[in-house]
Amino acid sequence: MKRLLVGLGSLLFVIVTALLVVPFFLPKDQIKQQVVQQIDNRFGWRIRLDGPVSLSLLPGFQLTAEDIGISGEAGADGIEFAKAKQMEFGLAWAGLLSGNIQVTGITLIEPDIYLEKSASGATSWEPRKALRAQPIGSDSGSSATESASQAQDSSDTPAVSNQGYLESIGVDRVEISNGKLTYIDGGSNQNLSVQDLNLTLNAPDLAGSVDLASSFLFEDIPLEITGSLTNPLGLVSGDQVPVDLSFSSTDNVVSIKGNAGLEPPRADLALAASGPSLKALAALGGQQLDSDPGAFKLDAQLAGSEAAVSIADLHLVLGALSLGGAADADLTGLVPEVSGRLVLKDGSISDLLLLAGQDLPASGQLSADLAFETVGMSSEELVAGLDMNGSVSISDGEIGGIGLADAVGGDPEADRITGLSLDIEMQGLESPLAARGALNWRGEGFSVTGEADTSKLLAGDPGAVSVSVKGNRVTVGFDGSAQLPAMIDGAARIKTADLRGLMAWMGQPLADGGGLKAFSASGIFGFQGDTVSFEETRFTLDETSGEANGKVTLGGKPSVTARLDLKELVLDPYFGSGTLIGNAAATQSGTGGAAAPAPQQAAGGQWSTAPVDYSGLKAANVDFKATTQAIRLDKIRIGESALVVAIKDGVLNADLQKLSLYEGSGTGSVRLDGAVATPALAARFDLAGLNAYPLLRDAADFTWIEGKTRINLDVSSSGASEQQMVQNLKGTAGYVFEDGAIRGINIPQMVRGLSVETLLGWQANPSAKTDFSSLSASFRIENGLAHSNDLSLIGPLLRMTGQGTTDMPNRRISWRVEPKIVATLEGQAPMPRRKGTDKKLASLGVPIMIEGTWADPRIYPDIAGILEDPEAAYKKLQEVGGELISILNGEANVPESLADTANQVIERATGGQTQINIEKVIEGDVNDEEVLKAVEEGFGLPEGLLGNVFGGKKKEN
Repeated sequence: MKRLLVGLGSLLFVIVTALLVVPFFLPKDQIKQQVVQQIDNRFGWRIRLDGPVSLSLLPGFQLTAEDIGISGEAGADGIEFAKAKQMEFGLAWAGLLSGNIQVTGITLIEPDIYLEKSASGATSWEPRKALRAQPIGSDSGSSATESASQAQDSSDTPAVSNQGYLESIGVDRVEISNGKLTYIDGGSNQNLSVQDLNLTLNAPDLAGSVDLASSFLFEDIPLEITGSLTNPLGLVSGDQVPVDLSFSSTDNVVSIKGNAGLEPPRADLALAASGPSLKALAALGGQQLDSDPGAFKLDAQLAGSEAAVSIADLHLVLGALSLGGAADADLTGLVPEVSGRLVLKDGSISDLLLLAGQDLPASGQLSADLAFETVGMSSEELVAGLDMNGSVSISDGEIGGIGLADAVGGDPEADRITGLSLDIEMQGLESPLAARGALNWRGEGFSVTGEADTSKLLAGDPGAVSVSVKGNRVTVGFDGSAQLPAMIDGAARIKTADLRGLMAWMGQPLADGGGLKAFSASGIFGFQGDTVSFEETRFTLDETSGEANGKVTLGGKPSVTARLDLKELVLDPYFGSGTLIGNAAATQSGTGGAAAPAPQQAAGGQWSTAPVDYSGLKAANVDFKATTQAIRLDKIRIGESALVVAIKDGVLNADLQKLSLYEGSGTGSVRLDGAVATPALAARFDLAGLNAYPLLRDAADFTWIEGKTRINLDVSSSGASEQQMVQNLKGTAGYVFEDGAIRGINIPQMVRGLSVETLLGWQANPSAKTDFSSLSASFRIENGLAHSNDLSLIGPLLRMTGQGTTDMPNRRISWRVEPKIVATLEGQAPMPRRKGTDKKLASLGVPIMIEGTWADPRIYPDIAGILEDPEAAYKKLQEVGGELISILNGEANVPESLADTANQVIERATGGQTQINIEKVIEGDVNDEEVLKAVEEGFGLPEGLLGNVFGGKKKEN
């Protein structure tokens, strides 16, 4: 036994020694030359072996070369499509005995493979020459000389078929270790790069099974391809052979299993795919998803030939989304025709959003049943020719994370839509897609309707789109066109009954104030960030309507820039109930119908004490340039105008560049400061050609003047109420009235026909007028008191000067005017006169006092002025004559009507507390100084006047 073991050990030592030593005695150069020739003959490639070459018998007979290069037909230009740090050639053992080397395997260590296809179709790996088929097992490498001779003769041999090419390779195994592969297609500009390539291809028998195992990084994604192909020689010769391939990346797997043939092309395959990440699978196909829908599973049967392709038993599961269907393609015509059906039952809105790249928290059910047909050679043609019928439904839907909370003041409920239901009907793509449904947002319900031209949208062309969302607070809509992926062009519309309430609900509350209620707009709108632009927009806001172009920037305090063309600008809603213009303060209804007390007003229609509300000016910053056909503020009516309005932080500046009002025109500016604690007002106007009566009536409830007027006004004020505004009014003003009249009194007639009423106080007569050709005055205003000392009136029979004060806070006037009857009517327009009177009239000047309230002033002669020279005054009165002189001279009795009138005046003046017989007073029969004093005080006459003039004069007579 010992000898046996020693013998076996010696034999093993000899064998190992031989395996290690023999390679040193083998003809390496000859073997190297034969290997190069073998690769050339079998692949048509030239191998460059510039580095060291070695032979070994362990673990097999192989030749190892370093620094190698491989080139094809393009190698004549010095281009090598593959380079490797090291290359190992597996050799058949028979070569050791016969000397004819046969390559059985190739291993590339760290190769850099560069495969390029030019636009003309030429490839960098194209064989340098036509190859001849060499039966497997033939003595392909009998000698180097014979191989070279065969290579020279190959130019006269027809190129081999695919089967012959495969037979000519005759390599059992190809391996690549840690390689890099780059593919460039010059025709399609497609570039592919593979890193860390490890590949093993075993093909001991090309009529049997060929096995593939590979792994690599494709665009930084790990990928493995494994599988087998039975009888490759049969496949290229036209047989249908078994195929079993698997593509995997991490846990995502796609498998193809079945039978396939090449000539003619046909297949009967089972397709299967599954994995935890659809995004990773889509990336392998060059499609990038914004979010990952998650796990998926796909099963389908694919059968096809040159005439038709069909997909049956399609079943796709994506989360809770389950889609089934089938499709057929008819390839017999010039253009393929495709038809099929897709059915979705109990799908998930969340999974659908993920599939669309939106990773949002969502729930709800989704279902669909769609039949489709299309024709085309390319994907673009297939989409363009698509026709689809069916329905899609969403129920019990809820979508969160829509990102609207910040836009509405941070309300978290604004970030989700609830109660979503939607039904979509498709009656062919040539007919509009119709959608109808409902949703809830922030506790408000909305109905949704819409239509879309689906065929044009899918074709990438602009298509008509109409959408309407209607709720209790607001209705919005869009009518126009859209183009995928993100182009919108058309008119948007919005309508609300309460814009102020809507903005508050939207988290953009406006400052307290009036107006901003009913609002509607329709025009071309654009949206970018928090800015809304609008063009050719027709709108109505409260009672104002017109067209506008501009933009609104939301977020914080809204900012509005606009160019407006208005039909009528109605300002009443924005100045509250206590405006400077109006007189009445609105009452508010309380609970149970009880009326809240109105702001206090003084007797006689005094100014309102209700707070002046300019806070509406704080609602937004505004830059307006506007033209309007009319402006309305309380009773004031202004015609065609052009103005520039700027509102900044509660301060309004209006520049009236053109102003047409009350038959005249003018310019002006207004400044309203609602930002300070006490609102302030400043106004400047230069007006001409105005119709005075309606202007003063509407602006100040003043009805005493008529005619054409020019007005200059430069005033300012401040105050918390209308009353305070008037009390603090200051500035300057001036007016000139032409060809007009003082309504309610005829001064020449009253002076000429002097009567008892003269002393008792002339009363207004609505039908009487004092005509004039010119009436002018200038004013200095301080604390609401307008002072003037240059009043001038020029009329046909009258000249008048005067001075006085208009007390605007108390609505009172105190004026002393000196009218003078002209000495003759010559040169004047004819005037009616009493029968028997001469044209010559005494030149009489009787100072007149005008005192009292605006509504009921007292007008009487300035008796104190007369008493400065009573004899001259009395003489003038006697020259003029009149009813009063006749009574005083005893030439006439006191008419009963005159006495009644006087007694009414006295009663009004004394409040009904004094009973006086005016006839006895005038006749001097009453010497009661207390009674006369009461009359004097009641009328505001100088003390002792009645006793001195009436009683004394009567006794003298």
